[in-house]
Amino acid sequence: MMKTLQLIMLMLILPTFASAGITVDAPWVRLPPPVADNAAGYMTLQNDGDADINIVSVSTDASDHSEFHTMEMQGGMMKMQKMEPVIVPAHGELKLERGGNHLMLIGLRRDLKAGEMVSVEIETADGQTLTFMAEVLDLRNASPHHAMH
Repeated sequence: MMKTLQLIMLMLILPTFASAGITVDAPWVRLPPPVADNAAGYMTLQNDGDADINIVSVSTDASDHSEFHTMEMQGGMMKMQKMEPVIVPAHGELKLERGGNHLMLIGLRRDLKAGEMVSVEIETADGQTLTFMAEVLDLRNASPHHAMH
């Protein structure tokens, strides 16, 4: 009986170890204006493993399509474009923050509400998936400190 219990516990723990290479810190989605079809998400993806992690897809329950974007200066103007590839470096991190790299939620399926939680799923090139929740934050009346979060 004890060996069966230990085997069950090991089976429950192994998926955690398999996806332990990437963690998500402080995920959130900015509340878009009421007429917007898209929203942006922010977080820090951390890789504690010895190899780079290649993210091949991202999806949310709040939008028809999601992808990672980057901002680059082109011809004196900031332009947004899809990030390819999306790499979280070994023993490093990928910051997704306002004015830089970010997650785009394209084709919102519903009006988002402040305080709501959005489910996000990331899939890596080696077939691992990581699902987490990101809170929708309304920054319109936020203090300067909270707006910098």
